[in-house]
Amino acid sequence: MSLAQRHGIGAFDLFCAYHLGITEEGGYRFQNIHDVAKRFKASSAVIKQVLTELQMDSDAIINSSFDMASAQVDVMSAPEGVSRRELAKQMFEDFQKAPRRTRNWNKELAEDAQANARTFGDGGGATRGSGGPRSPDRGTPDVSPAGRGTRRGPRS
Repeated sequence: MSLAQRHGIGAFDLFCAYHLGITEEGGYRFQNIHDVAKRFKASSAVIKQVLTELQMDSDAIINSSFDMASAQVDVMSAPEGVSRRELAKQMFEDFQKAPRRTRNWNKELAEDAQANARTFGDGGGATRGSGGPRSPDRGTPDVSPAGRGTRRGPRS
């Protein structure tokens, strides 16, 4: 008997609650692992282990071709009267069928850098604290956001 079965946690119900934010009443609310654990009357460690067992943990999501972000937005913005659980049935099926792939992070970062260069120019656009001298202790800009010296206070 699996851990999910021992705790009475169905894969679809867990998918709805943890990944899509569908409440027991069919509404939407972001739910972290502790909220979901309370709902299923289990510890957060059990929920984490069940997510792994059911191949719905963060690694499975990242390495899946399923577009979880779009699914979450669709559930979040479902109009009044539309059953979020009904919407989620097709999403769950699509998630289960979605091919898994190992992501090539270096390739993705290089592609993102190229896209940023096209959008913002070769400088990559403005970034927080860019261009200013660095503080020797933490690598933070030597000037506070308000321009009044370092983050530790004004210069004397």
